[in-house]
Amino acid sequence: MNELPEITRFVAALPGFDVLTEAQTHAVATSMQIGYYRAGNDVLHVGSENKQLHIVRSGALELRNSEGDLVQRVAEGECFGFPSLMNHAPVRNQSVAIEDTLIYHLDGSVFNNLRRENAQFDTFFIRSLSDRLLAHPVATKLHGAADREVSQLITRLPVSVDASATIQQAAQKMVEERVSAMLVTDEGQFCGIVTDRDIRQRVVALGCEGQRSIRSIMSIDPVSIDSGALAYEAALLMMQKKIHHLPVLAEGKLVGMVSRSDFMRIETEHPLYLVNDIAKQTTVEGIISACQRLPALIASQISTDANGEQLGKFVTTITDSVTQQLCRIGESELGAPPCAYAWVAMGSQGRQEQSARSDQDNALVLDDKTVAADDKYFAALAKIVNDGLDACGYVYCPGDVMASNPKWRQSLRVWKQYFTNWITVPEQKALMHANIFFDLRCVHGEARLVDELKASIREDASKNEIFLALMARNAMAFQPPLGFFRQFVLERSGEHKNTLDIKLHGIMPLVEIARIRALAAGEMRISTRNRLRAAAKAGEITKTDAANLIDALDFIEKLRVEHQNRQMHAGLKPDNHLSPGEMSPLARQNLKSAFAQVRVSQAALLNRFHIA
Repeated sequence: MNELPEITRFVAALPGFDVLTEAQTHAVATSMQIGYYRAGNDVLHVGSENKQLHIVRSGALELRNSEGDLVQRVAEGECFGFPSLMNHAPVRNQSVAIEDTLIYHLDGSVFNNLRRENAQFDTFFIRSLSDRLLAHPVATKLHGAADREVSQLITRLPVSVDASATIQQAAQKMVEERVSAMLVTDEGQFCGIVTDRDIRQRVVALGCEGQRSIRSIMSIDPVSIDSGALAYEAALLMMQKKIHHLPVLAEGKLVGMVSRSDFMRIETEHPLYLVNDIAKQTTVEGIISACQRLPALIASQISTDANGEQLGKFVTTITDSVTQQLCRIGESELGAPPCAYAWVAMGSQGRQEQSARSDQDNALVLDDKTVAADDKYFAALAKIVNDGLDACGYVYCPGDVMASNPKWRQSLRVWKQYFTNWITVPEQKALMHANIFFDLRCVHGEARLVDELKASIREDASKNEIFLALMARNAMAFQPPLGFFRQFVLERSGEHKNTLDIKLHGIMPLVEIARIRALAAGEMRISTRNRLRAAAKAGEITKTDAANLIDALDFIEKLRVEHQNRQMHAGLKPDNHLSPGEMSPLARQNLKSAFAQVRVSQAALLNRFHIA
C-alpha cells in the first residue's frame, strides 16, 4: 500500500490517536479504507447501520439530524460516526460532503479493540461522545472540577530529569515512574518537557542514538500554568494549544503536572461514563446496578445549571442506552429475532423530554414478513425489556402502553391501520392514544420501519381537519391553573394539597399545542420546541407566538428542575408538584405570565379549528 507511510503519519498526529503505541498506530493505518465523496454526496444516512469510524483526511462535511437541523460541521482531522459505533445504535445524523472530501474509514472492530487495549484512547472518545451529545459549555462539562484550583488536580510530586541526562535514561525513568511525559530541569529550573510521543517521533522513527542528551529532543519553554489558576482555565489552555500535559508552577517553581487524564479522573461520574458502562453490561442485573448512579447524576446535572431541555436530553440519552442494552441482552438470550423489528419509545422519551421522574411508554413495530408464531419471541423480548426498565426506575406505564401488551406489538401493516382508524374515525380513546403515539421514535432496531410509518400518516393527519379539531378540543383538558384575577388554582386536597402540578397543567398544555400545530403543518417532528419552530416556519402560527411558547416552556421547566433538585438534595423522591411558597415573588409573577400565554395560545387553537 503506497499510501501507508503517509496514513501512518497522519494518524499518529490525530487527537486521541496520538496516545496509541507504534504497533497500534500501524494496525490503524493498515486497516484503513479510503473513500472519495463529491460535494453533495452522503456518507451516512439517518437510521442506517454504521460499522466504521470515519476520519476526514481533506474536505468538510455537515452533520444534520433527522429533522434537517445542522448539528455540526466536520473538517480535516476530525472524526464522525463514533456515537452510533460506540452505542451500537442506528446512525442519528446524516453526513453530507459540502465540498469534495477524502475520508479514511476505520473498521469498527479495530476501533473497539483499541478502546479495550488503550484506556487513554477510550477516554478520549468517551469525552468526544459527551461533547457531541450533551453540548454543555466547558465549565459545565467539568462539573465539580470547574471551580477547583489547578493545584488540587496534582496527584504526585513532579517527575523530572536533568537536561544532562541521556534520552535512554529519561525513557527508563518514564517507564519506572509509569508516566507518559517527563519534565526537564537545568540546575533546578524548569526548562522543558519530553513526552513518549516525542521519543517515538524524534528518536525511534528517525533511528537516532539513545545516548544523545534529552535536551536535544525536548520541547523548550513549554506552555505552563500557575497552581492558583482555576481548573477550567487549564482545560481551555490545553484545548487551545492542543496539548495533553501541562506543567504547573508556583511562584516560578515546578510543583507538578496535570494531564487530560486528570480531568477524566475527576469526571468519572460524567453522564457519558454511565452510558459507556451500561453498554458494557451483559446482564439485566448489571444494568440495574449501573442505573443506581442515575439519581446522583441528575442532581449533578441540575447543580451545573442544566436547563430543562438539556436535562431532558440527558435523561433520555440514559433511558435510550438502557433500552438498547436490554434489547441486546434479550436477543442474546432468545437468539436472533425471527424478523426485523423496531423498538419504539413514545411520550416524553419519544420527545426526548424526560425528567427525573418518568414512566415508560413503548411499543414494537414488526416487519410485515412476521408470522403469528413470531409473537412468542417478541413477547419474551418485551418482558425482558419492560421488566428491566421497571427495575431500573422507569416504572410500568399506568395505561399499559408498553410492548408487553400484545396490542402494541404489531406489524407495520397493522400499525398503519391503527393510525388510519384513529385519524379517520376519531373517538375519545383514539385521541388519548394520539397524545402518546404521535411522539414515536425508534430507539433500537430497524429505523426504516418507523420512518415508513411516519410517512404513511403525515399526509392523512395534516388533511383531516375533523381529527385535528377533536384533538384540539381534547387538549383543553390540560388547563393552566389560573383563576380570576390571575390567581393560582391549587390542589384542594390529598397528598399534594396547596401545590401546582406544573407538568399536567403547565408543560402538557404546551406539548399538546405544539403537537397539534405541527400535525396541521404536515410536520412529524418530535420535540416540542422543534414542533413549534416547524409550525412557525410553515405559517401555522406566527414566529412571535412560537417564540413566546418556547420561552414559557423554558421557564416552567426551569421551575420544575429547581424544585426537583431541592427534593433530591433533601433525600425526597422528585415530583411535579410545586408550592407557590417555593418561588420568589418575581418567579410567581413570571409563572402567571407563562400560564397566561398558554391560555392565549389555547384560545387561538380553538379558534383555528372553529371550536366554540
